[in-house]
Amino acid sequence: MVRLNLPNMQYPAGRKVEVYAQAVRGLTELESDPEQQLKYLDFIDIYAALDDNERAEYQRDYPDEAQTMSRFAERFHEKGMQQGIQKGMQQGMHRGEALILERQLRLKFGVLPDEVQRRIEQASEQTLLEWSERVLTANRLDEVLH
Repeated sequence: MVRLNLPNMQYPAGRKVEVYAQAVRGLTELESDPEQQLKYLDFIDIYAALDDNERAEYQRDYPDEAQTMSRFAERFHEKGMQQGIQKGMQQGMHRGEALILERQLRLKFGVLPDEVQRRIEQASEQTLLEWSERVLTANRLDEVLH
């Protein structure tokens, strides 16, 4: 933990970039789990708070550690992108189900009141599926949405 927590310790101001590099090196040597590496790297980065000049110095003087940081950043960015895509797909599917249900209801019952449209927009995926099944046998709009 000491090697990862070096940015929190006392050190001469002129050694800040060196201490940062040592902390990154310690992280890669001591932690093999990529998720934990990302977590601790963020911790190191926040507490070191390198400015632009210090980052340039770090990249110049510690190319191996800087490359490690780049790989961490790419992995973090990739993970975030994947999560965003997955969330977007889920939201898109949910919205698609809502649109299909609205269309089915309009075809069968005509113009939908605003309240019905709001309920559809706020409904869970499971509720939308249940309502979509009820459209097939319902004679009135309220039979679908009960």
